Amino acid sequence: MKIFVEKEKLENELRLFQGIFEKKAIMEILQNIKLTSLDGGVLEMVATDLEIGLTTNIQVDVKKTGAFTVNGKDLYDLISKMPEGMIEISEDNDLQIIITNEKKTCKYKMLGLQSSDYPELPVCDLSQSLKISLSDFQTMINNCYYVISPELKFNLGGALLSISENKLEMAATDGHRLSYTFFDADFSIADPVEYILSRKTLLEVIKIGSDGEIEFAFDKNNLFFKHKNRVLCSRIVDQKFPNYKTVIPEKTEQTAVVNSDELLRTLRRILIFKTRNNGVLFKFSKNKLVLERTTPEKGEGYDEIPIEYQGKAVNVGFNGNFVLDFLTHSSSEKISIGLNDSESSFLFKPMESSRANFIYIIMPLNI
Repeated sequence: MKIFVEKEKLENELRLFQGIFEKKAIMEILQNIKLTSLDGGVLEMVATDLEIGLTTNIQVDVKKTGAFTVNGKDLYDLISKMPEGMIEISEDNDLQIIITNEKKTCKYKMLGLQSSDYPELPVCDLSQSLKISLSDFQTMINNCYYVISPELKFNLGGALLSISENKLEMAATDGHRLSYTFFDADFSIADPVEYILSRKTLLEVIKIGSDGEIEFAFDKNNLFFKHKNRVLCSRIVDQKFPNYKTVIPEKTEQTAVVNSDELLRTLRRILIFKTRNNGVLFKFSKNKLVLERTTPEKGEGYDEIPIEYQGKAVNVGFNGNFVLDFLTHSSSEKISIGLNDSESSFLFKPMESSRANFIYIIMPLNI
């Protein structure tokens, strides 16, 4: 194998793979990326952790076809620190990868492994694929992924993607809060389908691109996401997601309207004192919201902000970090908080409309 490639082009593509590699891979070769130079001036790159996999290809100057695998993080670190310009990558007979810059002022050798030992990725069949705006889909992911905890059971360790003829929905929960987002669509699909997507898969879709459309398809075992020259495959999680729609209130008796930035700044102040459950007392009264926090070991805090609210007085405890998460992922200038009483779930929504509808539900906390 022998190729010449622009340093910046290769670096940008290798960056996409860094989230695939696990620190404690079950096999050494899963720390590697497989590079294959093909006729027609194509360099194909593949990496997998056996749960998800990414394939990309870029145009390069191929002098000799071939394939090798090499540690993916080390290769990226090296390429990112090489001088600008063209880079030559070749392979000798001892599975050594030789990397030099065009001026021949630096030369590095990396030990590789046999490309034939690298796991094969499932073949992506896009003949029945669905297409949506990539930015819309990434907005849905941004609305949900932060709720997912890697420490939870697998059915809660991912987001539920629901696809029907006229709607695309996504939901995530950790048992204490729920993020639900959807938008109207027009898909050619006979029957509704649902899949659980791991947090890792969601984060890789966010990085896959920034414009245009994304195609997704599925077979019995895998989901596929294609954007331009990149294909991400994810093994289907065979678990049952909770019936989350039962916790969404049909209506709320009262609504408070709050400035997002003002509440965000206030929460960051009052959360300086760390506690086990990050509990903050929210006290709603006419046109005023008071936040209080007492930590016997460290001190106490009191902060009030003006709001739009004409309902009855309600005092409720929340995990302050849960509210903080919502505010940092909402681009709306104002948010609405729907409430009934101090023992019922509270419904947070951005005031500014977007194509992806978004609601966020938090259960009260005893303080």
